[in-house]
Amino acid sequence: MVRGFTEQERNVIRQQLIAVGKQLFSEFGVKKTSIAQLTSAVGIAQGSFYQFFESKEVLFFDILEMEEADIKNKILLKYDHDNITRQEFKEMLLYGLNLIDQNPFIKRVFQGESMEHLVRKLPPERLPQHAEKDEWVLSPLIHKWQENNHMVHHSTQTITATLRGFYMILLHKKEIGEELYLDAVDLLAECLATGLIKEST
Repeated sequence: MVRGFTEQERNVIRQQLIAVGKQLFSEFGVKKTSIAQLTSAVGIAQGSFYQFFESKEVLFFDILEMEEADIKNKILLKYDHDNITRQEFKEMLLYGLNLIDQNPFIKRVFQGESMEHLVRKLPPERLPQHAEKDEWVLSPLIHKWQENNHMVHHSTQTITATLRGFYMILLHKKEIGEELYLDAVDLLAECLATGLIKEST
């Protein structure tokens, strides 16, 4: 029988599962990490896992959202200005890409296998909710730049989807070719900056 936990124990164990999950998922990916590995590392019974998370994929996705939130905060801290130039916008895109590329947990997602596995295993409402969070985080910045006549007037959803598409390029590094990847990314960031940011001529 799965024993109950006090509220304090639940909070501690949940944080431990998140920490251990981040470590194991970064090393092995979500598919090759078992619930037994996760629960053994924090000293609870395997069945107790489901008191905290619906599945290991939900745990993975929760950690992914935390890591992404940290990256978005770093970007906002650096580029949350009333005005932005095309060069600054391009640098912002490349800065975000570099932060993702240096994060072993998020890199797992962009290795393809983890992403496909997640899409199959996650509750269907999680991905649309995730997209809405993206819009909510970026909306103030987009609206500010549009109001100050520095960004073209497309919908927030369209601009957010475009930026998400830029970062999905990490999924296709092999197809693009390692030798061309950096130049291709730089050019794509420049094209997006030119297409989205308005500058007086």
